[in-house]
Amino acid sequence: MDIKLSVVIVEYHSIDEIMQCVASFKTHIRMPYEMIVSSNSCYDKQQQAEIDQTDPNVRWLFNDRNGGFAYAMNEGLKVAKGDYLAIMNSDCTLVSSLDKMIDFMNRHPEVGAIAPQMKDPDGNIQDTARPYVSVPRYIWRQVKRVVGHKTSILNKNMDYTDIQTVDWLIGAFIMVSRKAYEETGGLDDDLFMYAEDLDWCTRIRQKGLEVVYYPKTVIIYKGTRRARSNSRYAKIFIQSHVKYWKKFGFFYGYPKRKKLHFQE
Repeated sequence: MDIKLSVVIVEYHSIDEIMQCVASFKTHIRMPYEMIVSSNSCYDKQQQAEIDQTDPNVRWLFNDRNGGFAYAMNEGLKVAKGDYLAIMNSDCTLVSSLDKMIDFMNRHPEVGAIAPQMKDPDGNIQDTARPYVSVPRYIWRQVKRVVGHKTSILNKNMDYTDIQTVDWLIGAFIMVSRKAYEETGGLDDDLFMYAEDLDWCTRIRQKGLEVVYYPKTVIIYKGTRRARSNSRYAKIFIQSHVKYWKKFGFFYGYPKRKKLHFQE
């Protein structure tokens, strides 16, 4: 049977979350798909053997080091067989099918990456589709978070019920076409954590493909926001963005998107 969709999830001491995520797929997905879990936890051989038996529908990859989020995702993407490839956080839960989103991708081969609307457990829309992050925009966003005590900053000029192109999508869930993956080579694993989603969407657009926000499909996403409360993660967060800016520009120069809106 041909696999339509491959889903890759990174595991880092989060097996219970992984199992909840996997269970939501069993409820909502009917197409042929595979679930690949790429673990950075460095379990011993006995633990690996026990974990490998938890669910016959999950393929576990046990990485020999914690090389970071992008590294682990790439390890999973390398063995993925699907026509479409999705990266997904372990704290995401499907509440609707992905069929419509895949059908949209089938009808729009110019789209390289797509993501659903994401809501927190209370039903609030998350700011998962964002404008490019220049240095001034980065600073302004942090100020708004601190002053406004906000965890999610929605774009007042964006209709979050509209299917549309956006600059980039957060890596909690991104689905890409096989073409987009092969032309970009996946995520940049020089980025240990953070900005790898921004970087990937930028490179996908450089290849002439578009990035789309698709609110007809919904996923529940908790989000840990560790970079706001942990100095180690905050440092990694800044370092990753600096690497991004060195590649694409500190203030401008990012590939422009086609401002498209789609009717369903």
